[in-house]
Order: sequence, then structure tokens, then C-alpha cells
Amino acid sequence: MSHEHTEAAVRMVTSGLRAISRNQLATTVLLVTLAANTLLWPIAQAFMPVFAQESLSLDAAGLGWLLTCSGIGGLIGSLALAGLGDFRFKGAVFVFGTAMWGALWSLFALSRNTIAAFLLMAAIGVMSAAFGVLQTTLLLMTTETHLHGRALGLQELAIGIMPVASLALGAFAEHFGVGPTTFVSALLLVGLVFTLAVRSPQLLRYT
Repeated sequence: MSHEHTEAAVRMVTSGLRAISRNQLATTVLLVTLAANTLLWPIAQAFMPVFAQESLSLDAAGLGWLLTCSGIGGLIGSLALAGLGDFRFKGAVFVFGTAMWGALWSLFALSRNTIAAFLLMAAIGVMSAAFGVLQTTLLLMTTETHLHGRALGLQELAIGIMPVASLALGAFAEHFGVGPTTFVSALLLVGLVFTLAVRSPQLLRYT
């Protein structure tokens, strides 16, 4: 019985992969999710205490304010998107918002000024909303209703890469430093997002 359940689960995953892979828009959205959770979210989750102490000479309270700026920015960005309602060109907002999110992280990696770091972290929070909100919205909008469960399952698999990516980025940061690692990783995300957008231009026009 257990073997049968395992085979059924494997068939469900593979059939979902085949179905989604035939949908270029959904595949592109999932690849952006995979890239973001490989290159940038591990940094946002794990590297901030190191940035606060080594790059900005902040104590625990300063780290708290840094993260608060990011949270306030994320709230503002989410409310702004919600206020737009069913706006046009959601795909373009997703692509350029995610790319801007990466670009701001690259600037934050170079920052040594506390005020600039606080402002950049707030802006990073705002831009993160474009990625965080629209990745799921677009995935559901670009797939048929009966595929929604499988599409969201694949999204969770893409998000699940983060612990492995954290180990890899941590190893790079130990050798090269958190600043250079973040700078390169953020620019890689920007490059990958625009490459995917060029290969799937209908995403930019998706409304």
C-alpha cells in the first residue's frame, strides 16, 4: 500500500511538471521564483546580523530598526499593490519590481552609511512586495483551474531550495565576505530576470 501511494505521488508530481512545462508564462514565473529563492532570499533571511555588525557597526537594536524598515517598506508596497486593484501589465510590474529589488540589494551590499542603509532597506521592502505578491497571483492567473494545486506545489518546491542555497551562499560569504557575495548574487538575479523576460516577452505584456 505504501509503495502504491509513493508511485501515485511521483506520478502526480511528474504529470504536474509536464503540464506546467507546456505553459511558458507559468514556467517563467516559477523560474523567477526559483532564482529569487536561490540568490536573494537566503541573504535577506540569514545575512542581516552580519551586515549590521560588520558593515554598519550596529548593535541588536540597530539590527531591529533595519529589519523594521524592511517590514514597513513591504507593508507599504503590499498596500500600494492592493490599492491598484486589477491593474494592467501585472507581468511587467513583476519583472521590473523583482529586478529593482535585486538592484537595491546590490546597492545595500556596498553601503557603509547607516542612514542610506535604512532608506535602502525600506525601498527593498517596497520592491519585495512586487515579487512576493505577484509570484503567486501570476502563477494562478496563467494556469488552468485544475492545475492550480500542482502549480502551487511546484512553487513550494522552488521556495524549498532556500536552505540549500543558504549553505552555498554562506560558504561564499565566509570566503569572499557578505558584501561581495550579496553584490554578485543580487546582480545575477537581475540578469536572470531580464534574460527570462527576453525569452518570454509575453510576460511583460501580460495583463
